[in-house]
Amino acid sequence: MAKWTRSGLGVTVLAVLAAGCGVVLPQAQPSPSATPARVRSSAAPSSTPPGEHVAATSTATSTPTSTATAGAAALKAPADPCRVLSARTRLRIRMPKATRNRRDVACAWTNEPGTAPPFVLRDLKISYTTGLAGLAFTEEEARMTFATRRRNDYRQPSVFGGAPSVKGVIRQVGTARSGEHFDEGYYVYYVYQVAAARRGEGRAVLRKGNVVVSITASGADIPTRRVRDGRPAGNATVQTLIDAVAPQALAAAR
Repeated sequence: MAKWTRSGLGVTVLAVLAAGCGVVLPQAQPSPSATPARVRSSAAPSSTPPGEHVAATSTATSTPTSTATAGAAALKAPADPCRVLSARTRLRIRMPKATRNRRDVACAWTNEPGTAPPFVLRDLKISYTTGLAGLAFTEEEARMTFATRRRNDYRQPSVFGGAPSVKGVIRQVGTARSGEHFDEGYYVYYVYQVAAARRGEGRAVLRKGNVVVSITASGADIPTRRVRDGRPAGNATVQTLIDAVAPQALAAAR
């Protein structure tokens, strides 16, 4: 989970179900009064900006296609997930430096919010699950791990919050498409709260052959120095961040 406080500043949810095209993830919706979600065809890549992704109310699970890795040998995750993003991408998301805790398999990137309000807090994590050390997952084991995570995340992705307000099957994320660059994926968006700090968080979990890739983006906007004044980053905001890094995160599993 992305860190939820920084310099006393903190952290999270909105409402809607989705799955679409673009982070072709579910679509952010500005308010509960928004018009009913529509489903956009995922037959071709979307040129729509991430903030305009269309949501789908269906939460049906996807059918694994195994197109991306059919007949291929077992894939390997990168030895260091902190090296999967190019300098250009890190500059684009305004997170030039990465950190990695020895006890955490994920690599984390954090922006610099400055020393005076308003504060914009953004965090990103990328991790790979390939099985126990020295014993790689088979594709079937990766599929089972993916299904378990989806079931748990659809129910409650954070111990600090309830059920996600947005959840759905990923057909495309950034320029990466299901059946071509990954086999199956799902997305959840939720808001969690710790003390007075609230944060909006989006999580994309993608299976590519025998590797499960997890990308988590979160954030909050705090106009003052008081945590209680913070607004959780919206669904569209975290989708945009995931869109920017997912293709490289997926390509690193090879």
